[in-house]
Amino acid sequence: MGTKILKNGTVLAFDDKLATVKVLPQAHVIIEDDHITAILEPHEAEENTFSAAEVLDVTGHIVSPGFVNTHCHTWQTAYRTLGPDITLAQYFGWVSQRAANIDEWGAQDIYISSLEGYLEGINAGITSYVEHAHCNWGEHVMKAAFDGAIDSGARIWWCYHPVSRAGFDAEKQIGILQELRSKTSQKDDLIRLGLAVDGLDGMSAEEIQQTKQAAIDIKAEALTSHYLGGPWPFAKDLVNIAEKHELHKLEVPYIWSHAGFLTSTEMDSLRQHDQYVSITPESEMHYGHGQDTSRLIHDQAALGIDTNWTFSHDILLQARLWLQNMRGHCSTEILKRGKIPKQNPMAVVDAFLLATRNGGRSLRRDDIGVLKVGAKADIVCFDGSSVNMLGWTDPVAAVVLHSNIGDIKHVMIGGQFRKKNGQLVLKSGNWEDVSERFKQTSQRIQEAFRHPPPLPEAAWGRQTFEDNAKVTTAKLTDRS
Repeated sequence: MGTKILKNGTVLAFDDKLATVKVLPQAHVIIEDDHITAILEPHEAEENTFSAAEVLDVTGHIVSPGFVNTHCHTWQTAYRTLGPDITLAQYFGWVSQRAANIDEWGAQDIYISSLEGYLEGINAGITSYVEHAHCNWGEHVMKAAFDGAIDSGARIWWCYHPVSRAGFDAEKQIGILQELRSKTSQKDDLIRLGLAVDGLDGMSAEEIQQTKQAAIDIKAEALTSHYLGGPWPFAKDLVNIAEKHELHKLEVPYIWSHAGFLTSTEMDSLRQHDQYVSITPESEMHYGHGQDTSRLIHDQAALGIDTNWTFSHDILLQARLWLQNMRGHCSTEILKRGKIPKQNPMAVVDAFLLATRNGGRSLRRDDIGVLKVGAKADIVCFDGSSVNMLGWTDPVAAVVLHSNIGDIKHVMIGGQFRKKNGQLVLKSGNWEDVSERFKQTSQRIQEAFRHPPPLPEAAWGRQTFEDNAKVTTAKLTDRS
């Protein structure tokens, strides 16, 4: 791929000694093939630095590490805007992989929906994904989702959830995973295989042992599970179950998604085994998952999107939402005690690190989510002269609090441009074809899933429902 240089930008490098961002004004990022070989400050550049290289002048730009999405279900993208007011209780019977009419999804639907979802994220500066792939109702959709990941050009830990379905048992799915592994190569290390589990508490000891063996057989590079806790009647006590079955002895990165009601014992376990939670702020608010204790384990936390069909595939937005949610929550607690907050409880740089460095740490990768020598060349360039960013003096604050997707001019993944001068650069196909195919799939799929089934009397036959108080703009005289 040769040498590329991003010249004269404000670089948000990572300082390993201080474990935080180091701002380098007017610096040059030198890229060889898929990784960073040097970050030079102005006085370090020599006359021949820019010879025999592809040089992109990024003067006035803020050069950031690519963002890491540690939880998503990208195959669902074609549902976009179908359920703007959906709750988690409605989700399972309506649009999940367990929906009664899930066979409406064909291979080409899954492929184009997955591909467009990854492209949406790349456009927003996401360069790495942990995909919780629970499209497990048939070999055709399983393979199509994997092909969509490969063709996206993104860096993806593709964690598939094998579970026995009618005519498609778990053993067969694990065998296909071993076949898919042959599609990955040493030359193109963007796709890594892993395993996902929706909820360990719903599995027998035999099934958990089967999952452990599958992780060994496919040489899984990540494991991920949903965790909810609190009043939810499923996906709870997972960390205790994981300890009982010694999943940590697989020595594979483990990410628990949502984790809104962690106990102190569970937090201790996560720290002991270096396991992470993926906080998905917008999802947890939108669906009503709830979020109570993840703020207490930021040292073992990263950020995710969850279902990008219900809101945008923008990790920076998640970082901003979580930052301000934490500030509001902590300050309100002080105000309720009749006192005044003295300082903000969470700094902007911590929100930035949750979206970048901590994403890499959750995967035990020191070369992901950072700009430093030896790191993967996964890079995002923001136009610092845009109307909403102009005048910045703190580049991290400019990115976290003032930027939007339109400010992202360049995105590089593994040394390859996937967005350049504001336009997507597709690895496979062209945008016009992808766009047209996606619109056709989206229209057909949404029509097939237009009407949600009624909720049962009790959630999962165990938990009672309670009406939420309506918050409305209607005047009192308009309500009836």
